[in-house]
Amino acid sequence: MSNRTVAGAPAQPDSASPNAEPVGPRHDRQRFSKASLPLLGPAAVLLIVLFLAPIAYSLYLGFTNLKLTGPTARHHSFTGMENIHRLLSDGVFHQSIWLTAVFVIGSGVVLTTGFALAVAVAMQRAPAAVSGTVGIIVMIAYMIPPVTIAILWVAAGTPGGAITMLVGQTDSDLLHTYPMLLVSAANAWSLTGLAMLQFSAALRNIPEDIVEAAQLENAGAIQRFVRITLPLLKPTIVTTVLLVSLMSLANFAIVFLMTGGGPGTSTMILPVYSYQQGFFFNDLAYGALIGNITVVITTIFSALFVRFSRRNG
Repeated sequence: MSNRTVAGAPAQPDSASPNAEPVGPRHDRQRFSKASLPLLGPAAVLLIVLFLAPIAYSLYLGFTNLKLTGPTARHHSFTGMENIHRLLSDGVFHQSIWLTAVFVIGSGVVLTTGFALAVAVAMQRAPAAVSGTVGIIVMIAYMIPPVTIAILWVAAGTPGGAITMLVGQTDSDLLHTYPMLLVSAANAWSLTGLAMLQFSAALRNIPEDIVEAAQLENAGAIQRFVRITLPLLKPTIVTTVLLVSLMSLANFAIVFLMTGGGPGTSTMILPVYSYQQGFFFNDLAYGALIGNITVVITTIFSALFVRFSRRNG
């Protein structure tokens, strides 16, 4: 229907036209009302008191000489770059950065993501009873507290444990021989359930007609997975990798309870090293500085996760 004009009035665009400008105020623009500030006040106070203020105080402590015991426990002072210089020459800190990268990439990116994707793909084609049972087992592992997970894996990796029996070395202490491998496996075991849920949801959103068209073209299962499934799962894989990496960085309890950073310093990841310096050696300032570096790394992963989540949302 053509637009009708009335004398003295501008012509109104046809609302049915695809190129017509929207009539009325736009509702997709960001708007801010000053009247909402009083409502945001309580949340802002909690954010400052419980989050920003502790972080700011921790940043300050990293540049002081605060100790848990001794004369500087009550009367500490600002020491400038002294702790930074100590950090740059600390060989254990350099090793800790490397071990943290191995732990996050090995357990989070490789083991957790790979195993969760394999389980999700297998459950998609498995009978309902099998997929339901596997899903329950994996989710129980995710819901178990870290203390319980640590106890289970310590028992399994020491002489007479389940893992030593599986590999045929009943008298071996695998936790002492391969400590990083076992703590990485325990961390991956605890996070697989979450990653599997994300992959299962993404697999259900893949259009069936695309898969059926590939089957009509005589594409095999591996070809369909490589050429169809993986490209469509790319956004989910990226966000899952970032999420499990972030959670692995924060998974202090499993490593600390299983090995305490040992044997020696073989599993001394950054959170464990920060705790050791602060509460074993009573050097709260140096421990706070190491913790601040961990916070910076975690913030980078968090920003990447939020960015990719918004892009893929």
